[in-house]
Amino acid sequence: MSDADSPIYHGGYASLMRFLERRQRPFQNAADLVPPIDTDLTTLWTTQVPETTLKYSDTPRYDVRRKYLELQMEFEGQPEIFRLLALLIAMSRRNDPPPDAMHLFFRMWREDGQKLAAALSVRWLISSATTFADCGETSDQRALGMGLSTLFDLIKLHDSERRSTGKPGDEKMKFVRHLRRPPLGLGMPPYSIEKGDVDKVMLARLWQLAERDETMQPLAVRMLRMLMEDRSTIFGRMQAYKVPE
Repeated sequence: MSDADSPIYHGGYASLMRFLERRQRPFQNAADLVPPIDTDLTTLWTTQVPETTLKYSDTPRYDVRRKYLELQMEFEGQPEIFRLLALLIAMSRRNDPPPDAMHLFFRMWREDGQKLAAALSVRWLISSATTFADCGETSDQRALGMGLSTLFDLIKLHDSERRSTGKPGDEKMKFVRHLRRPPLGLGMPPYSIEKGDVDKVMLARLWQLAERDETMQPLAVRMLRMLMEDRSTIFGRMQAYKVPE
C-alpha cells in the first residue's frame, strides 16, 4: 500500500472511534461526588482545596475518586469551586454523566460566569467550552462551545508546530516568492495573507453567538478577548501581515 492509500492515522476513523470510546468510559460511582444542585456557591469560593494525604494506589483505577484526587493535587490551596467545576467537566467527557452534574455545571456558569471566566486558566476555559459543545442546553451553546473549543485547539496545534522552529510567536516569517510556494493540503485554495478576511469572519461569527447567549457570554468574551489581545498566535501574525486599509 502506498502512502497515498494509507490513512495518516493508523486504522483510520475506526481506530479513532475506539480511542474515543476508551476515553469516554464512565467513571464508577460518579454520582457520589456530585453535591446537591442548590449547593452554596459562595462557600465554594471561600473554601480552599486541602492538601491530599492519599495516593493513586489508594483509589480504584476507574473510580471517580481517582480523578477527584488528581484535581485535589492540581488545585491545592485554590478555591474549592475550581475543583468542583473541573470534576463536573471530567464527568461530562464520559458516557452517561450524572444528570445533576450537568445541571450544576450550567448553574455555576449562569450565576458565577463572570468570576469563573476571569479566574480560570486557559486550559479550563477551553475545557468549559468543550463541555458546552458536548452538553449545551441550546443549539447556540453547542455551536459556540464547539467553535471556541476547535478554534483554541487548532491554535495550539498550529503554534506548537511553529514553536519547533525556535521563532517567537509574534515574529513574522520571511516570505518566499509566490511561484515557490507549495500547494495547500486537501486541494484548498490558499488564504490571501495580505488581504484575506476569513479570520475576521470566523471571529465575528463566534462573537455574534456570544452576544446571543447570556450563560456562555462571560466565557466566550474572555476567550475571544484573550485572542484579540495576544499578538503571539497565528491570528496576531495574520494581522501583522495585512496591508493597511
